[in-house]
Amino acid sequence: MFHASKISFTMMSLVHETLYGMLRDPRPALIAAGVKPGQRVLEVGCGPGFFTLAAAQIVGANGHVLALDLNPYAVKHVRAKVAREEVQNVELMVADAAHTKLADQRFDLVLLFGFAHPVGSLAQIWQELHRLLVPGGTLAIEGRHQPPSELFQHQGRQGRVVQYAKVA
Repeated sequence: MFHASKISFTMMSLVHETLYGMLRDPRPALIAAGVKPGQRVLEVGCGPGFFTLAAAQIVGANGHVLALDLNPYAVKHVRAKVAREEVQNVELMVADAAHTKLADQRFDLVLLFGFAHPVGSLAQIWQELHRLLVPGGTLAIEGRHQPPSELFQHQGRQGRVVQYAKVA
């Protein structure tokens, strides 16, 4: 497991930080997702943190970003970036997206960006994200996944980002 996790993270980091960093600004996707000042944002599968620091800047001092990833190398890497930049409104945790053990209705917005290969049951992940969102909260997806309509209602699309509202 050690080698697989480290190799997987190294490859992901190469693509997301090196290639994306040269070609892409994370802010437009975050704005399309609905990230706003003062929000409580959950970033699921943060990887090397391509979106994390930009999301923290947008939500500002009155907002908060919790970035989680199943890979401990990813979390360690992002934690170092957060410390280096002295960012105060980011929390990081190693967690399974289907079983976070976080409090109910804690987040205004959940970001599911670049979440290509979920580990475990995607049905359980949708249930967990629904549980974590406040009533009327938003799930923003950049990628190929579509959540079940009984949990999330399609709200719109801007570029590659699709927004869904939590169904009561």
